[in-house]
Amino acid sequence: MVVSSGIRADSIVGMMKNEDWNNVINTNLTGTFNLCKLSVQCMMREKYGRIIILTSPIGKFGFAGQANYAASKAGQVALVKSLSKEVATRKITVNCVSPGFIDTDFISDLTDEQKEAYKKQIPLKRFGSVEDVATSRSIPRFKRLFIISLDQY
Repeated sequence: MVVSSGIRADSIVGMMKNEDWNNVINTNLTGTFNLCKLSVQCMMREKYGRIIILTSPIGKFGFAGQANYAASKAGQVALVKSLSKEVATRKITVNCVSPGFIDTDFISDLTDEQKEAYKKQIPLKRFGSVEDVATSRSIPRFKRLFIISLDQY
């Protein structure tokens, strides 16, 4: 199973609406938990499975105005670490990949100035593309690797 879900509702903490906090946490973290729970139940019966969660480096490094998003993505990483230990003996691996900013509709609401500010913090000075992620060796190789838990940036 590959989980690639996420929403943003950017705001500084002092001005963030509780509804925005809850929506981001519920979608990004609780949604991922629910998908993992159902998948693990099936995979446990088969005694085999692969779970890959696409998360974000923001969960590790944080970002001003994105405390809710950062917390949800850090929670996904913690979920991967814990779940991988629970299911490893059943030949189920749980991993996450953190591809960073990908040029999709997810960031279409950002202004050009915001996009340029983000790009300055990226070593390649550009956003990734969907093709970058799709052709990456990161995801397909999890099918054959003996890795129980990994967060690859």
